[in-house]
Amino acid sequence: MKSSFSFMTGNVLVLTVCRVIFTLSQSLAWPYFSLFVLALGGSVKEIGLITALGGLAGLIFFPVGGYVADKKGRVKLVGFSTFMYAFSYLFFALAWRWEILALGQFTQQLVLFYMPAMNAIMADSLPAKQRGIGFATTMAIPGAIGIVIPYVGGYLIDKVYGGDIIPAMRLSYSISLILGLAVALIRLKFLRETLNSDEEAITIRNFPRLLRESYLSVWETLKWLPRTLRSIAAIEMITIFFVNLAAPYWIVYAKQVIGLTAYEWGVIMLLTGAFNIALSIPIGHLIDRYGPRRMILATSPIAPIATLLFTFSNTFTQLLAVLMFLTIFNTVAWPAYSTLMVNQIPLDRRGRVFSILGQGVNVSAGGVPMGALLLFIPGTAGSLLGGYIYDHNQNYPWYILATALTACFLLIVKYIKEPERPQQQ
Repeated sequence: MKSSFSFMTGNVLVLTVCRVIFTLSQSLAWPYFSLFVLALGGSVKEIGLITALGGLAGLIFFPVGGYVADKKGRVKLVGFSTFMYAFSYLFFALAWRWEILALGQFTQQLVLFYMPAMNAIMADSLPAKQRGIGFATTMAIPGAIGIVIPYVGGYLIDKVYGGDIIPAMRLSYSISLILGLAVALIRLKFLRETLNSDEEAITIRNFPRLLRESYLSVWETLKWLPRTLRSIAAIEMITIFFVNLAAPYWIVYAKQVIGLTAYEWGVIMLLTGAFNIALSIPIGHLIDRYGPRRMILATSPIAPIATLLFTFSNTFTQLLAVLMFLTIFNTVAWPAYSTLMVNQIPLDRRGRVFSILGQGVNVSAGGVPMGALLLFIPGTAGSLLGGYIYDHNQNYPWYILATALTACFLLIVKYIKEPERPQQQ
């Protein structure tokens, strides 16, 4: 047991602790964000618009984050940007109209360009032979701590505030602000740099040149991508477009069609979260033993089946069973795709590649972090279109998503390959 988790030191430990704290803050509010938009006067179309605005904001500085991570260093970028991300919660905590939520979403995604650097630090700090269990564990531990938090959020809305979502969400986002500032301090103080660089420091004077070089590096990185990473990029772009057609509306469908309360949705999030935790570490071992490609192939058919079954759910129990089934695929997706990608990316390119590709996508029953340059445009388009499709017919987003996920599985079978020799550092 000790040798299996020997990677849990240094940067990996710091990032995991920070992820625990962020999970506590984000899981209070994000499952109910769509209901918050509706409560502040928005419609299902505005939910899609707000999500799309976040995607457009991410296009602006994400290449800068990846470029700086590979040329200037990673830790300061992560630490100072986390402060900006934490302060963006003020828009949500003080919102009195849905347009303020849109502004907050835009601002939050604008400053999230530190994600490639943070992902690079994690990848640099995990031993090559423990990447599967490493990625799985660093996601499982925060999930284990945070599984009860969506339940607490639902309890606040229905039991403490009598179903009045607005004061409950304002309290949740105020807590998120405080915890976000704590995370920023921890990252700045305890993370250690993984990239040695003699490049000049970033100043206001050289920032225009940095911006230009960052965008030029995107094209160079795209040309460098091996065939498997190009295939992953294509599959991610297809997946995020169709996932975003439905992502913000799972809870809306559960409330409007099935008749669940916010509290009952919180109970489902609690139980599926617990199931995810129970699976995570065993799945991490299986990824390291059998390879990420085999695990992706074994579980990808689950996604379209569960998505289609969602539209046949009429009770709390049926919906819980469907989302439990979907959790099996989602538990595999992040660590498997992350391992597959890191095995093919040299240390000095990870920031730029992560800024372009991210670390894979899953089928989320809530907000979907686009988190990569190539994903922002299809993700934004999917979010915009999803509101109109849901408004036309409440089942169509999931019918379309199930069809697309089936096509993606066929692409995975044909184009995704393991590298002959994984990157060791």
